[in-house]
Amino acid sequence: MVVYADTVFIINFVSAYIMLYILGLFINKTSPKKKRLLFAAAVGGIMATAVFCIEMHVIFAYALRLITVFLMLLTAFFELRNRILNQFAWFLMLSGIITFSMIFIVSLTNNRLQIITKAGIIYFDIPPKIFLILLIVSYLIMVLFIRMFKNRKNKKYYTMTVTHNDKTITVTALFDSGNLLKEPITGKYVSILEWESVKKLFDLNCCFSEMTNHAEEMKLWAVPFKSLGNQSGILFAFLADKIEIPEEKKCHEKSFVGIYDKPLSRNSEYHAIINAGLL
Repeated sequence: MVVYADTVFIINFVSAYIMLYILGLFINKTSPKKKRLLFAAAVGGIMATAVFCIEMHVIFAYALRLITVFLMLLTAFFELRNRILNQFAWFLMLSGIITFSMIFIVSLTNNRLQIITKAGIIYFDIPPKIFLILLIVSYLIMVLFIRMFKNRKNKKYYTMTVTHNDKTITVTALFDSGNLLKEPITGKYVSILEWESVKKLFDLNCCFSEMTNHAEEMKLWAVPFKSLGNQSGILFAFLADKIEIPEEKKCHEKSFVGIYDKPLSRNSEYHAIINAGLL
């Protein structure tokens, strides 16, 4: 089978652009900058062309591909470089999905079409119209996979233990991938805990409306937020000595806990919300 360099570049350039776009929109939850995406996708296309058109050992080819993925991610999402490992894992998953989706769909439509993969990079000589259809179907499959995965994780419950003032409480907590609330001065993540549970940590016997009378004792912080059913507001929080999530073997010293006056769950399934940054 003859491999054409321009076809290799176009297939992998377009595929990389779509994967980076999905990654930015659905995983990083940012509006990807088109110029950066185009440049990063071009890097991916050039790498794919080099892997196919230059004789190299398969190990070197895989190493080159992994290094190129990191360069692509840094180019496209430099501001989020602290989350590059998470982006890297998602990119590889999306790459696997789009590769196997195309191979599967092509095998159903045309058994005579030859497909070559090298270091996880796909190549086939295919009419532009069919390639466009494959991209659309692969895009839909990738988006569906992400939504199913994130919806499942959004509803996952954990045991959360909060220790403060030599007192400890253990509650069922909901993992919320959309909760990345931070205290603006320290940059620390803020989880949420119901007032009824907070009272036990401070030996208080009062209602939420009287909490401000104990602000000095509790060393409360004011954290601005845009959630919990409001467009914006202020959430009172305290700096807990320790938060533990045993199932994930996570332990965070000096982590903020926001105080919510109402039940977080209608059926009392959970009494706290874990900040996504803690997992």
